[in-house]
Amino acid sequence: MWTFTRDGFFSAVFDRYCKRGELMIRSRCKDDLVRLAKKLHGYSDESEILGIKHADYQYRMKITKNDWADYLSNCAHDIDYANVKNNIVSTGDDLRQDAYYQVWTALYCWQSKLNNA
Repeated sequence: MWTFTRDGFFSAVFDRYCKRGELMIRSRCKDDLVRLAKKLHGYSDESEILGIKHADYQYRMKITKNDWADYLSNCAHDIDYANVKNNIVSTGDDLRQDAYYQVWTALYCWQSKLNNA
């Protein structure tokens, strides 16, 4: 599952390192997982975050499925904006804004091609 929130971009999977009831939350940016850990635990224990230098997702953290579901539920309850592109990225984070806009553009192009097929 790919998820874009105000805290970051996450890829949630159940991989071979997960036990029943756990998920591996992966990110391309360590700060995203730090923010997630703060939301889940009220503090950030960076020792929970695994860094794998040459992996497709360089940073990973295992959490319970319940914690992930609670996090997503809280994100949904916190939506207070009418436009995602203008509200999901902090001001001044131009690299992230550009990356997210490229994702939006790619999906918009896909939608256009589907409508013209």
